[in-house]
Amino acid sequence: MKTKLFFAFLAVIMVALISNLIYEQMIVRDFEDYVGGTKEDKLYWILASVEGSYSDGQWDTKSLHEALHWGMMLGFDLKIEDVNGEEIIDSMSVMEHLSPSMKRRMERIIDIDSARGEFESYPLYWEGREIGEMYARQLGRFESIEKKETVFKERGRDFLIMSFVIAGGGAVFLSVFFILFLSRPLNRMKNAVESMAKGDFSVRVPAGSRDEVGRLSESFNFMAEALQREETLRKHLTSNIAHELRTPLTVMKANVEAMIDGVVQNHQQGLENLRIEVEKLITLVQGIEDVTKAEASFFSGKNYTRIELQEFLAEIIERMRPLAIEKGLEMKLLTKKAVNIFTDPAKLETIIQNIMSNAIKNTERGGVWIDYGTERQMFFIEVRDSGAGIPEDKIPLVFKRFYRGEESKGIGLGLAIVKELIDVMAGRIDLKSTVGEGTTFKVWLPADKR
Repeated sequence: MKTKLFFAFLAVIMVALISNLIYEQMIVRDFEDYVGGTKEDKLYWILASVEGSYSDGQWDTKSLHEALHWGMMLGFDLKIEDVNGEEIIDSMSVMEHLSPSMKRRMERIIDIDSARGEFESYPLYWEGREIGEMYARQLGRFESIEKKETVFKERGRDFLIMSFVIAGGGAVFLSVFFILFLSRPLNRMKNAVESMAKGDFSVRVPAGSRDEVGRLSESFNFMAEALQREETLRKHLTSNIAHELRTPLTVMKANVEAMIDGVVQNHQQGLENLRIEVEKLITLVQGIEDVTKAEASFFSGKNYTRIELQEFLAEIIERMRPLAIEKGLEMKLLTKKAVNIFTDPAKLETIIQNIMSNAIKNTERGGVWIDYGTERQMFFIEVRDSGAGIPEDKIPLVFKRFYRGEESKGIGLGLAIVKELIDVMAGRIDLKSTVGEGTTFKVWLPADKR
């Protein structure tokens, strides 16, 4: 990429150089055309004035003298000849006939002896008849026009060279700057991709800016996080599934072998034992599917919508109330105020249902109470029970997959699913528990995440 960028800027510099050269040639050519056109105009003016000095076959010496005087002022050494080739007047004779003061003024700006080169001839006409020839050549002046013209062309060339040097140097500087500016984040990304190809999914690239490269870095980080989650999930599931399947399969194998060997005479009881273990396997597979769905929600689109939190929680409570009544537990929504939030209702419903289900399973008397509210840019939902509580040293383990407390009746996936979904929704969950008094789960989520 660095090479491509460098050659791209080099191409820009070459185009600028060629443009400058073409522009210089065009300026010089146009200037020379202008100078040549001005010279021709002057000569035609002098011709008209000289031809105007002729009338009725005779030259008006005074008018002719003034015409040549004017021509000398315009920078030409002139002489006039008649049709027979005899000289009538020239610039030198005009200078000799000037008054002393005029002659001194003319000598300050005109040097007759400075004229060089061959005369160019121009025919003179009067009423369609040739009356002679005018010969002209450029005079050299003490502050010659040619020198000024040369200075103008040299300065124009110097200006173009300077502009090219400034533009070219600026282009080189910018090329180096952009090469470093653009290639540095891309090099970091290249190194990150190489690390990921070697199996390191923890690598991340700093976004740095909000341009296309920054968004590319954010997309890369999202992909890396997704792959890391996928790899972690694969390892966890492989290990956990093997561990959780071993016990029911071992029990099933033992029962089958006992019935085959005749150790268990009551085949009906043996089959009942097999059915119980199959039910456990089905429950385990369903739990694994739930965890997989929770993990997959990280990759799925966000289905956020606005809901009224009181009505939302009241519906969940009514659906779960029969489970509480069956155990003789109270279930109550403590707050009645209206709170509008913008969230993903499907994920939030799964979170609250799993927490409430866990609370009901682990509570034998008392009840389960639900509270909610808002604080700054977050809303919270609190689920409090009067169950057996969780020992302090076990609290860090409750959100791990397949962890079950000593008195737990579940498979250890409900709270793991809760934690996965809360992480996906950019929230957090607080847990407080006292053995013999009960447990409080408090979920915090953004109230208006868009």
